[in-house]
Amino acid sequence: MTATAIIGLLILSFALRPAIISIGPVLLAIQGEFKLSFAQASLLTTIPDLCMGVFALIAPWVANRLGGDRAVVVALLVLCVAIILRAFSVSTYSLLTTTVLSGIGIAVAGSLVGGWVKMHFPHKASLLMGVYATGLSVGSTAAAIFSGPIAEYTGSWRAGVGVWAVLCISAVISWLVLGKLFNHPSTPPLRAPKPVRLPWKNLNAWAIATYFGCSQFLTYALLAWIAPLAAQTNIAEINPGLLLGFYTLISAVANMLMGVVAGGSLNKHKWLALAALMTILGVTGLALAPQVAPTVFIGMAGLGLGAAFTLGMTLPIDQTSSPAEANAWTVFTLFIGYLVAALGPLCFGILRDYSGAYSEPLCLLLGVAIVMLCSISLLQPLTVAEEQTQPVCD
Repeated sequence: MTATAIIGLLILSFALRPAIISIGPVLLAIQGEFKLSFAQASLLTTIPDLCMGVFALIAPWVANRLGGDRAVVVALLVLCVAIILRAFSVSTYSLLTTTVLSGIGIAVAGSLVGGWVKMHFPHKASLLMGVYATGLSVGSTAAAIFSGPIAEYTGSWRAGVGVWAVLCISAVISWLVLGKLFNHPSTPPLRAPKPVRLPWKNLNAWAIATYFGCSQFLTYALLAWIAPLAAQTNIAEINPGLLLGFYTLISAVANMLMGVVAGGSLNKHKWLALAALMTILGVTGLALAPQVAPTVFIGMAGLGLGAAFTLGMTLPIDQTSSPAEANAWTVFTLFIGYLVAALGPLCFGILRDYSGAYSEPLCLLLGVAIVMLCSISLLQPLTVAEEQTQPVCD
């Protein structure tokens, strides 16, 4: 059944990022059509991040009302409709409204994955979350590489962002099948009899959320602005969309590798530090010497941030003892993390408007990467007794 779960998680995760990533390669075209400033254009990636944080809070409530699997399906349908409607936007208002809807769909579906994994595969959490993270990066890579060419071939950015609704439809079908396979009599549906409170007073929860938030601040800033940066500064010889695709592809490799190599231990401090240091090296190169080896620097940042995402999604499962508690910690991590992440594209765009260049925004990213490294010191290692009471992730 593990292979079936892997396939189902991959198909689901393929659908959860193109709505955001497809904007990057066509951002300048959208900006021109709707007469948006750089700061206004950044809202197209900032809004989904905000939604993934804020609306993650309603995911447990929706799961309790509908059941976890039905909640995921409904969220995917909302995402599908939002993507299609955005492709037909005729005003800035409709463009932003459909972007909000897409963020809501992503928030609810993504928030429930951790609890599902905790319920069905508590001993393989790192592997399954690595698979999930890899699927997100693969979907991101496809959107980064093909959105631009599709837009050029059809002569409109609308086709480049609308075509990804197909992945939502396949994810709905896949999750319906997965729900029937796993919700047999011996496996209760994913819903909590008693609501589990979010871990507001837990230091480890805050440490995880801070680390995750910093990593996603960097991730979404780079996803939104790598292509425009490359197009306007000519720092690399390859196509800007391909450069963005390279970044997401490297992230996908790091997602899977970290899910495999870090799964044997619940205390993952060395892996957290390695991911943060790799990120710092990559962002430092982009900020201080972008012309030297931009592809290498972007690749290093992709490795670090890809690994950080897998770790950030696995840690809430490591720290908890039940699916409901895992959902609560995951929701908390996503809520805090994506509220921080939402500032990434926006702050980058504001600094780009203010300075007229990219050096200042890139220096901001370097500062956030350093905070990401420092946040690891807040995460307390699990004691031997705690490790023995936790399922071992392998």
